[in-house]
Amino acid sequence: MRCFECGGEVIQTVGSVRMTKKDGSLIIFKSIPVNQCHQCGEQYIPGKWAEKIGKMMRKEDTLVPQEIISVPVIALG
Repeated sequence: MRCFECGGEVIQTVGSVRMTKKDGSLIIFKSIPVNQCHQCGEQYIPGKWAEKIGKMMRKEDTLVPQEIISVPVIALG
């Protein structure tokens, strides 16, 4: 498979998927199988995983975090 963005080689790997909840808070799904471009880093989530994440995000009020991390935010401008 070739990357749609740059044409680079896409490899299968395990990565993280970042999603934003309705309230603006960030959710990170860790250890998700993804296809990632070796050249530019573009990620493609396989269909079954995209469906699972979509179902979970539609029920975001019931999501129970397994880990909470602190993320620094810097405002420019």
